[in-house]
Amino acid sequence: MARRVNPLISFAANLVLEGLGLSADTQAITDSDESNRREVEIGNTKSIISLRQKPGSVSLILGRREGGKTVLGDRLAELLGRPIYAVTPEQKPPKGVIEIGIEQVDELPPPYSTLLLDDAPVYMSSRDYHDHKVVNVEKLIPVVRHRRKLHLIFITQSSALSDRYILTSDIVLLKPPSILFMETERNQVVHLYQKVAPLFSSMSEAQKLRHVYLISEIESGMVRVGMPVFMK
Repeated sequence: MARRVNPLISFAANLVLEGLGLSADTQAITDSDESNRREVEIGNTKSIISLRQKPGSVSLILGRREGGKTVLGDRLAELLGRPIYAVTPEQKPPKGVIEIGIEQVDELPPPYSTLLLDDAPVYMSSRDYHDHKVVNVEKLIPVVRHRRKLHLIFITQSSALSDRYILTSDIVLLKPPSILFMETERNQVVHLYQKVAPLFSSMSEAQKLRHVYLISEIESGMVRVGMPVFMK
């Protein structure tokens, strides 16, 4: 069986190659000529197509509050084409998404579903390993890919407030970062944001809401996020 490569490690290695003036293996999603760039919608990327073919996966969405993370998570869940369940402590999920409690994630959703864990710091920030909420998530992430065959979408403002397994995600999706969390953010993520931040700084606020920087084993680059069908 082929060994799965951590996309964060792969992307960091390519940054080193770029610094040495060598060509990197990471494929650019958008054309290098900004004046003629054709933006790719996230659903048309090789990464998402590959994700749909896997029995299970983990996707990490990182970014500041009100930065478009939830809409991105809904769009990704829609693209994966499975029944969608969600833990959403601060808001009701859209129509067609089944809401469950964090205490239910050890039993729900059933295999071959998608689970959205939104606003993770609300129930993970205490890091109290006797807390049943933390215990349930700790048990969940290592087994979703094969044993439970779930697509897990983990949405948070900071990876430092999330489960220790989260940086082994199949795909990392970066929205503009939360300044409040950058001092406590994991070093791997800080390194990525140093590369990605200038791309966001050149965008308007409306453009930032509609775009995300995608990192996977296959490719990396800025892509456009379409509105989920159930939100139109």
